[in-house]
Parts: sequence; structure tokens; C-alpha cells
Amino acid sequence: MTTSLVALCADTMSLQHPEALGLAGENLATQGWLRLFSSAEEARRFLRADRLVDEVWVASSDDVAPINLAATLKRDRSDRRVCMLAFEDTGSLKSRVSATGIDESLTRQALAERYARRKQANACAWAASPMPCAMPTPHPASRPSAMPQARSQTTVAPSSVRSRPRAGFLLPVVSGSGGAGKSTVAVVAALLAQRMGNNTLLLDFDLQFGDAPALMGARQPLAIDELLAAPARIEQLRSEGASPALLAAPRHLEDSEAVVERAPALLDQLLARFDVVVANTGAAWAEQHALLLERSSKALFLVDQRPSSLRACQHALDLCGRCGIATGPFLYAVNRCSKNALFTSIDVSCALRGAHVFELKDGGSEVEELLGAGLPFDLIEARNDLCASLERLLQGVLPGGRGAAVQPEGGAARATGLRLPMGKRSRKRRREAAPCPL
Repeated sequence: MTTSLVALCADTMSLQHPEALGLAGENLATQGWLRLFSSAEEARRFLRADRLVDEVWVASSDDVAPINLAATLKRDRSDRRVCMLAFEDTGSLKSRVSATGIDESLTRQALAERYARRKQANACAWAASPMPCAMPTPHPASRPSAMPQARSQTTVAPSSVRSRPRAGFLLPVVSGSGGAGKSTVAVVAALLAQRMGNNTLLLDFDLQFGDAPALMGARQPLAIDELLAAPARIEQLRSEGASPALLAAPRHLEDSEAVVERAPALLDQLLARFDVVVANTGAAWAEQHALLLERSSKALFLVDQRPSSLRACQHALDLCGRCGIATGPFLYAVNRCSKNALFTSIDVSCALRGAHVFELKDGGSEVEELLGAGLPFDLIEARNDLCASLERLLQGVLPGGRGAAVQPEGGAARATGLRLPMGKRSRKRRREAAPCPL
């Protein structure tokens, strides 16, 4: 019996971890009615010729922005229903979806409901089909001509996702505003990732005022615009011992726009060469932020101790929702935490409606002194509080880490608001940390 099929386009991490799509507990690869694609090119090639798939769900992909992929698939086959996953159904996103001809935008909840209906309908269809007394060896002519290819996509797509050459782990470090400590955290994160045994690249994608080379103490490192002008120089990008490779921001500000245009192909090349790419970003949100976030395995979103930083974080998340950028892979961290700091992870979690928030400790003047002098390895060896707390975070996230779920600093006690009384200030903080309405 021939049943209609559905194609799901999502990035590698989402296919391996369906909970990011709102499909927790589902084994996508075993669903016979579902065709899985992580590559936009593969999805487009298959769906142009296929006649069994009647609906496409586009969440993301490894190489193309979801709204662009969805619009392209709709143009290729206007008779097929194409839906795009959006985490917030805003008016701005609806306008973009309507302008591109996409049939519908789906929230995570709507996708889960549609998935459940399709799964149930498929199960009922197979249960109602008559079973022969004996199962003869199927003759190739007895199947629809497109079925062998479709079946191969179901089993091959997830494995090909894992074996694709672009297998690197991309970790952008972002914040809603400047001054949150992105450059410092990106540099330290790259050094720690290298120490974990990963072939690591520190990519300075602050295209205007990137300062990663100065913090690393690097003299005349290869810059992005130089690499784009001479692609063969990519061979110069090598990590050595405890030192990650470094690709500096463009040397000329006026080249930034050209860099953004060629960034997708550049990122693919870099992710094919390195296990981990840690990307520093600028304060002003622009197209380059979207390019990184759409391809990220995880994204570290920093908030510092200023109320304006927290408000900027909320504005940036709203922007991601309007642009269709998935915020599921975001890791939230409040920076410069200390005994007398204004914000704790609980405070920021309440402001972000219950999101899981890590604490990065205040490393004190030692951080600025050593990084300002271009001595990052001395900072790592000193086991500074910032380095130690960031290492705990990364161990549960990066390849080569312990892979365990990382708790915020203070563990479960902080998560429940139970804190040891340590004077009047602690009792006041404990009252402020009462359960927040989410």
C-alpha cells in the first residue's frame, strides 16, 4: 500500500537530538514515512524528482538558512506543501513567509502535533493493510519506482549526516550588547577546547573590531580577507600543541561586507578541517550573527552584571524569533559572577522565563592583566576562577568533554533556590530568588 510521505529538513545536531525540534524521545530514523535531510542540496535534488512526499517541514539545514531553503523547495514544486519551523509566530516572520510563498510557519508545538498525527495515521494505515499468508521475495516491479530511493534516504540520511565532511562543532560566543566579555570567553574557550584534545580554531568573526589576536599574543596571524583572497593559505591554519589555530578578523573594515557574502562557504571549509570552531562575534547584530547561529552546534549567549545587558539579551532573542533562528541550541551564561555580584544564574533564568543559565566566575584583575599582555596560556595555567567555571561548562558540551549534563555553579541547590545563609545579604538574595512566574 502506498502512503504519502513527509520530508524533514534539519541540521545535523537537531536530527541527532530531536528534542531541539520539540520531538523529545522520538527516533526519527526509524519512521518509515519520514525522509530526513541535513543538506539543503541533497534535499532539493531528491524532492525535485520525488512523487511520494506531499509535505516538507523545514527546521534548518547544515548549509542554508531555513527560510531560503523552504522558499526554494516551494519554487521547485509549487504543488507540494512546504512548512517552516519558527519558534515564535511573529508578524514579521509571517510577512516573510507569505512573501516567499511558503505555505505555513509552524511553532514547535504545532510541529509536534502534526508529527504525532502523521505518525498515528501511518501506523493505522499499515495496521489496516491485509497481510499475505506467505511473504514471497518482492519483485522489483511490484514496488513504486521511487520507493527504493526514498527508503535509502531514510536510512542513509542520518548516517550520512554523521559522516559528512563538515563535521566540526561550531560554538559562537554572542551577547546582546558590547562589554559582556565575548572576546575573553571566546579566547579561553578555544584554549580549553584544545586542551580537551580537539583540533580547535579560534575564529575572530567580530568583523569590525576583533581583538582576539591581541589577547592571544599572536603577531600577524592570517586574516579572513587574506584567506578569501588566497584560498590555498588555508593550509596555514593549524593548531599546534596547546595552541589553537587562529583566523583573525579582516584587516580592513571596508572588506566586512564582502566577507559576509562569502562566509557560508568559508565556514563549511573551516568546519571540515577542525573538530571545534569557537567564533568570537561583535556587539552590533548583523547578517554575520545569523550565519553563525544558523550553523552552530551550540551558541554561548553571555549576559554580564548590567541590567542593560540582560535587556539587550531579551531584545536579541526576540530578533532571533522574528528571523526564524532556532534558539534551542543556545547556552546562556551570566558572566563575572562573584559573592557581591548583582545577578546570579537564578536571576537571569527568571528573566529568561526559566531558561537554564550557567555562571561564569569573575576572574578578577588577573584576566585583564594576562590577556592584555598577550599571555593567555599563563591565565589557563593559573587555574583562574573564570577558566575553571568555563571549563566545567564546556566539558558537558564539547567533543572530548565528559559529556555529562552540566549544572549551574552551585548545582541543584541553586536551581531550587536553597542557599546557605551567609549573613544579611545572602538572606536577602534568598528572598529574591523565590520561584518566579514563568
